[in-house]
Amino acid sequence: MSTTESRALPDDGRAEIRIMSADSDAADRVWAKTATALGYAGQPRRRDTRESRGVRLYAVVEAPDRPLPGQVDAAETSVSHLSAGPRITVDELAVHCSAAAVWLSQLARAAETPDTPVELADDIESMRREATILRDRAERLHRVARIIEGDVPLAAAFQRGDGWGAAALDTDREDYGGPAVIPTANQLILLADTARHSENTVTYREGMDGVPTSLLKSWESKTAQQRRARERARAVAAEVLRIECERCGATEGENCRTNTGRAAEQAHATRQREAEANVDARIGWIGDNPVAVPGA
Repeated sequence: MSTTESRALPDDGRAEIRIMSADSDAADRVWAKTATALGYAGQPRRRDTRESRGVRLYAVVEAPDRPLPGQVDAAETSVSHLSAGPRITVDELAVHCSAAAVWLSQLARAAETPDTPVELADDIESMRREATILRDRAERLHRVARIIEGDVPLAAAFQRGDGWGAAALDTDREDYGGPAVIPTANQLILLADTARHSENTVTYREGMDGVPTSLLKSWESKTAQQRRARERARAVAAEVLRIECERCGATEGENCRTNTGRAAEQAHATRQREAEANVDARIGWIGDNPVAVPGA
């Protein structure tokens, strides 16, 4: 379990940092990132927890001109507070999942004796199951983070001999979704598991050395690509209704109609193509790696 807090102290220009984790290595990593963000070079007070490898870190530091970002609202896109850098690391994901599990467990315990007597047994058990799932997810992400940091040996190739990372560039992999230039988390765990039986092993950094920087910076997950595609589709659907259809004469706000006068959800091809062209020009759509659609 891991929690991290940073709060301003009253009227003295200082901030308090508290980090608690069952994993002392994870706590040290979070401390290093937090201290760097605050420009603090000192060391925290250190106290062991009841967990076998647990630790509590504590320090009072000079508050920065701009405090560390916190959660601003409930929007899915409000994510800047989740990471010390511009993008979240896998290690940060692991710690956040662990913290969410702690929060759910605490909610379940609090729900045992609510202010108004009501039996919440089903909800309590559901929260505890979800907390267990999050703990498992945190452990998995922590393992992937260790692999990425480079201190875990990985098989240099999959069992069938297919390479990954830089070794997969310009290759055709018939199975499992094509060349693994950007390996999945499952593939990395598999490579770590099979490394003990492999003659040739490399670290993650060694395996990825040689992958073009442009590819690493432009890459995004399939989930993000699918979300952006849905955003584009919604923007196109809205744009269609702003354009008059030269085929059926539908005006702004009207759906296209068949030659028998029935309204259709699908626009005529010329109207659809014009809407797509307008949206793509406005948002800079680039196919497999589209940009975000504002307001979608």
